Amino acid sequence: MLLSDKNRLRRYRIWMMLLLLLGGIYVLASLPLCPHGKETPPELLFYQKNAALLEVGAAKVEIQVPHWPVTVAGYGPVRAEATGQTLPLYARAVVLQSNELSLSLLSLEVLLVSEAFVEELKAHLGEVLLVPVHSHSSLGGFDRRWQVQLAAMGRFNEAQHQAVLKACLQAVEEARQNLQPAHFAWEESTLENWTRPRSGKQVDTRLVRLRWEGVHAPLAQILLLSAHPTLVKPSATQLNPDFPGELALLEEEAGNGVTLVWPSAVANARIALPEATPRSVAQTLHAHLQAWPALPASAPEVPPEAPLEVHHARIGFALPAMDTRLVPTFLRGPANNLLCQGIPTHAQLSVLRLGGLQLVAVPFEVGAEAALALEEAGLGRVVSMANGYLGYLETPGHVKERTGESKLQYFDKGLLGRLLQTEQARPF
Repeated sequence: MLLSDKNRLRRYRIWMMLLLLLGGIYVLASLPLCPHGKETPPELLFYQKNAALLEVGAAKVEIQVPHWPVTVAGYGPVRAEATGQTLPLYARAVVLQSNELSLSLLSLEVLLVSEAFVEELKAHLGEVLLVPVHSHSSLGGFDRRWQVQLAAMGRFNEAQHQAVLKACLQAVEEARQNLQPAHFAWEESTLENWTRPRSGKQVDTRLVRLRWEGVHAPLAQILLLSAHPTLVKPSATQLNPDFPGELALLEEEAGNGVTLVWPSAVANARIALPEATPRSVAQTLHAHLQAWPALPASAPEVPPEAPLEVHHARIGFALPAMDTRLVPTFLRGPANNLLCQGIPTHAQLSVLRLGGLQLVAVPFEVGAEAALALEEAGLGRVVSMANGYLGYLETPGHVKERTGESKLQYFDKGLLGRLLQTEQARPF
């Protein structure tokens, strides 16, 4: 009997020590170790403008997939492997060049890009504005961040990384080789009933087109629209650029120049067309664009007396505290500390003005209401997921009520406010 009591006491002490150890680990893991949250004034990091005639060049280069199979990015954590592709994947570039300004605008037919990838490009090219089309059925495996590998992109592969990097570099180089004077115009229209909100009540149905007409023919265009490219099944075994890739090819086949498709307020927008496929959606958008008035057959060979005014600025801002609101309350402290490792404490946005059109390019998937707030503050029309990816952006109200797409926002309800404050640092 005495031996049994000693054994019980020993087991009791062991369990108590284990509970104390686990409790200590929990307390240490819950300490606010994440460096995010400190508020600092926004800072102008870079600014350039032209004072003379711009020359414009454009090109597209296919991403040469280095091997098969490859991971399909976009859905997870269990992802399909692709053994081929239904259409080529492209990097497309429009280069704006003058004595005072040099800027490369790119679209990339992938899901997302990292800030580190953009910095690699900038080391070779100077200022770039790189925007993925956000296809959920494209090439993965070229993002080094472990969180992104786990959540969206699959295991990092250096050969795939080099293939995407090479396509971007080559597209810009080829665009620089055919620089020429070009006439610029932009227009917008509303295409009703082609998208609907997957959350919230509002969706941006505007379609904006930026066009450069070369000396002898259309040179390039950028299409800015709001809809999630998720029309290809998650189980697909063929890489596919989804409707942005199909649309770009249709426009190029129609002689409208190299076509970049940029996502605007895509966070809560989904395709609403019946029985939609990438091809059918692209055809609908193409038919709508074809009905727009054409530019003159050719731009004047003599440069205009008043050149297109272009301004480009990069503005840095501090990110607020992280907020893992999907995690149970008692685990949020450890989860925040874990997830914030490798996530920058500061981010950048770009503001680009082309004549009377102003764009604000941010590294977030932006909801319709948040996009409207940025536009009304004077920052410009939103371009989502530009030069990096840091999750979603919703209004403080959505974050507080856990509505809209706020469940996918990495940072707390102060995020939109931090971006709105960048208006103070805008130099034009």
